[in-house]
Amino acid sequence: MDKRTKEAYLGKARHNLKNPINAILGYSEMLIEDCEDEGIDEPISDLNKLYDAGQEILQIIEQNFDDKALENPENTLVALAKNTEIAVREPLNTIVGYSELLIEDNESIDIENFHSDINRISDSGRLLEKELTNIIKFNETDIDDLNDDSNVANYSMVQDVMESIQPLDKKEEKPQILGKLLVVDDNANNTQLLKKRLSKQGHDVITAQDGREATESLINNLDTDLILLDIVMPEMNGYEVLKFIRSDNRFHELPVIMISSMDDTDSIYRCIEAGADDYITKPFEKSILDARIASCMEKKKLRDKEKILMQELQEERDRSEHLLLNILPKDIAQRLKSGETDIANKHEDVSIIFCDIINFTPQAQVLSPNNLVKILNTIFKSFDDLANKHNIEKIKTIGDSYFAVGGLNTDKTQSAKDIIELGRDFIKAINEIDKNTSNMDLNIRIGIHTGPIVAGVIGKNKFAYDLWGASVNMANRLETTCPPGSIQISEHTKSLLGDTYNYQLKEKTDIKGIGLVNTYIVT
Repeated sequence: MDKRTKEAYLGKARHNLKNPINAILGYSEMLIEDCEDEGIDEPISDLNKLYDAGQEILQIIEQNFDDKALENPENTLVALAKNTEIAVREPLNTIVGYSELLIEDNESIDIENFHSDINRISDSGRLLEKELTNIIKFNETDIDDLNDDSNVANYSMVQDVMESIQPLDKKEEKPQILGKLLVVDDNANNTQLLKKRLSKQGHDVITAQDGREATESLINNLDTDLILLDIVMPEMNGYEVLKFIRSDNRFHELPVIMISSMDDTDSIYRCIEAGADDYITKPFEKSILDARIASCMEKKKLRDKEKILMQELQEERDRSEHLLLNILPKDIAQRLKSGETDIANKHEDVSIIFCDIINFTPQAQVLSPNNLVKILNTIFKSFDDLANKHNIEKIKTIGDSYFAVGGLNTDKTQSAKDIIELGRDFIKAINEIDKNTSNMDLNIRIGIHTGPIVAGVIGKNKFAYDLWGASVNMANRLETTCPPGSIQISEHTKSLLGDTYNYQLKEKTDIKGIGLVNTYIVT
């Protein structure tokens, strides 16, 4: 049996022996606490004897089955187990004997699970005896027959693990994630040794001799990837540095590995509680440190990737929201995002504008597709900017016609004024674009009407916000009967505007589907 296999069997034996002892210590400790909480003093003395006996056995196991126990060629697992069996007889008898006495003397005790927990302590003592017997019967020269021996069958699992886990090979090339590491220790030898070793592996290493220097170094090196942090240091100890890191938004996700000679449970617990990613006690095995650095660097790499993906996702959401706002009013977009499916509203007295390019279709027939789209894009981008300026909601373009509405969420009189101003700016814009367009004669006519409509979202894969009702048809008919370069409005729109503008009466205008009505040209 080679050294590695022997060490594995030693560790398995130690593990099997400590399991029942951990149960004895755990249950006796809980029972003592329960008795103290209930004010029941009688059993506490005997329970303390159980706990002390368990501690004594634990120390014997730790001493006899130490990692270096098999370095003496005269020692074998069997010999260690025999020595341990002799050493634990007295404390083991204490455990079994006092467990029986506690059950006999406290039959009427009113603590939940008292008797069952005492029985578990007694059973754990007997299990320890059985585990020692198993080790004594263990034949380490005949590993292949382990599965045939029911007393030591669980030791065959060690062999399975040994075959699964390959031993470390110094020549083995280990994939590494390299980065900038900050090593913090008040012992210059420790920092220089770690810097030399880690730099040799390809890391960029900076050092600090105390906690305050470490915080200053972090502030000056915001691209630090990982910190190896000692605890006991002057100026500012490692625990205080750890709390500073976790409370500062610039560093709170930075991986921190504590490296300290302090191996007490309180120190380890408090550091992990404060946010340390790992805790290594000195002296440490360099291969273990390398593995833990690699693990932390891998986690940081994944977190960095996650940040980038979340940022990209947010940018994509922003683009999607911007696109949604380009085709839907803001309040409608919010309702759609919140999960509403059937979105429809009735509005009274909204002002609707239709703007059409005169003789566009005949002129477009002689233009190339690129020139045609370029001209339309110039016109409608200009119109979009003007609609935003006047707080008017664009609904859509229909061929060479521009359809928009005002007053969905604003005062009807103000929206009527806004839409008139929009129409005037449309005329100014088209005249300016026409001056710079040589292959088309550009002119528009505009129809505006104020009245009730129904608005809503339709479609499944491609959403569209649209308006329906007689008011929409009226605005469209006013556009088609409007003189070139003018704005024609209905009588209802004029009544809202009052004397804000000058008007030219156009009597008995024939509106398709409605008949003869008076309309007005805004002058």
